[in-house]
Amino acid sequence: MARKPRDIGKGTNSLIMRKHKICLRWNDNYKEYLENMGLYGVHQIGYILSDKALVSALVERWKPTTHTFYFPVGEMTITLEDVAMLMGLPIEGEPVCEETRANIVEDPDWPTLIQDYLGCEVDEQTFRRRSKTEIRIKWMKEHFGTCPEGANEETVKYHARAYMLMLLGSVLFTSRSGDSISVVYLPFLIDLEAKRKYSWGSAVLACMYKELCQACNEPTRQIAGPILLLQLWSWAHFRVGRPQVREGEPEPKLRVQEGEEEERRPVGYLWSGRHEFTKNTARNLVNYRDIMDQLRQEEVYWQPYEPHRPDVPAVCTMDENLWMTTSPLIHLQTVETYNPGRVMRQFGKFQEFPPEPTAPIGSFGCIGRRNARSAPQRIREDYLDYWRRRREFVIVEERLYDPTRYDAYIRWLQSGAQLHLQSPAQWSLGDTPVNKLQYLPTEPITRLVSNKIMEMAEKTVGKMNGELADDDSMRAYMLDMLRGCSNVLEWIGVNIGADPTFDLLRMEQHDNQMEYQHDGEASDEASEQDE
Repeated sequence: MARKPRDIGKGTNSLIMRKHKICLRWNDNYKEYLENMGLYGVHQIGYILSDKALVSALVERWKPTTHTFYFPVGEMTITLEDVAMLMGLPIEGEPVCEETRANIVEDPDWPTLIQDYLGCEVDEQTFRRRSKTEIRIKWMKEHFGTCPEGANEETVKYHARAYMLMLLGSVLFTSRSGDSISVVYLPFLIDLEAKRKYSWGSAVLACMYKELCQACNEPTRQIAGPILLLQLWSWAHFRVGRPQVREGEPEPKLRVQEGEEEERRPVGYLWSGRHEFTKNTARNLVNYRDIMDQLRQEEVYWQPYEPHRPDVPAVCTMDENLWMTTSPLIHLQTVETYNPGRVMRQFGKFQEFPPEPTAPIGSFGCIGRRNARSAPQRIREDYLDYWRRRREFVIVEERLYDPTRYDAYIRWLQSGAQLHLQSPAQWSLGDTPVNKLQYLPTEPITRLVSNKIMEMAEKTVGKMNGELADDDSMRAYMLDMLRGCSNVLEWIGVNIGADPTFDLLRMEQHDNQMEYQHDGEASDEASEQDE
């Protein structure tokens, strides 16, 4: 795992989530425009509550240098497949960056753009204080809260752009301000007739990677960006923290026939607003760490979308030929590496280890997020060229996943990575606050017990191979096994007290104590004689 300013796997405070609801009312006249833009799937999912503890537990397992999560079962990450299947976002298209936005020069006149494409004049309440690009959510709600009944086409387009701007700023690219959204995405929403012109899927994944890297390396303890994507990905691949269907509500379906029209939804809709979180003391950061530390490979849904392929809309699968490209991902001034070769099992493909390195960004000298705007134009064009040649960098692998290589893969990964957050050597029952209202971790103690039992078993095998030659050797072996049993019982909180089973061990301890006292007295006598 990466080195972080705060200790890994310690503390109980979750990260602060930066997201908010879409406060603008939906109008069916927006549907065509959202479908053209490739954003309708996100609208279909709707608002989902944030699980701060789950997000925090995932952030702790993120490794910025590889853009993967480290679990006991191996490396996993959010892929372009996840973005497409969960949220219905297009992967094909131009990158979302300054060079591709619609005929807008650098440093645009934002008040003029707002007036031209949202149909509203800017006032003193439009922008957040000391900001030229952050629009107040309150201002958006006042001007675009409800589309007027019988509005003309131009007015509908204004409101549709406002709705999509809120969708981008509140769900996919949330900032850390908490009360405003960014207007920088407005130029990408100018042409509402163009069909899926931009690769929103790759931009969202680049933003997600950036936010994960910042959240696990900065001491600010907050995260923004597409938090919804992170939660949906976790619920799709693990059962950890999944919300429950509300009592009396039908199970959400991806394909619904309403008269002659059929509505299809992305996989993320399965955890839509019809679900609720179960309130209990186990839904906390300590518990999630513990469960993830005990993950077994049979508990992971490695390819969770296969059963849903016939039911999702076409936008979810139409770009699957790009899911395994190794081209860098671009979002505004952010460029992030994409390493599907490290998680080939998620695609059902043969996993090489160590995987082939992906170094297109390093070959140009990575432009950091802070100096991206001032990077030489040639380097910026190189990144754009890589994305435009994205099909050339698609991994071609015909071999299927080979489960017989799994143990060797885990040994290789363990040789250079920390797969468990909590170390048994640092865990002790005496240091853990015993509180019935607080969840106590079990994974470290489970590993302590299993390791001790394995050690005892190995010693037993050794003794059975002819080492029990005399009574003293037999007695020593029996005492050793008795000590091991005593340790295991103490670790799991069993008080052996006056149990006669351990009389032999207590006798040995008593004899050792008497011998120690005798040695001490002999030493004192020797010292007196010397004097």
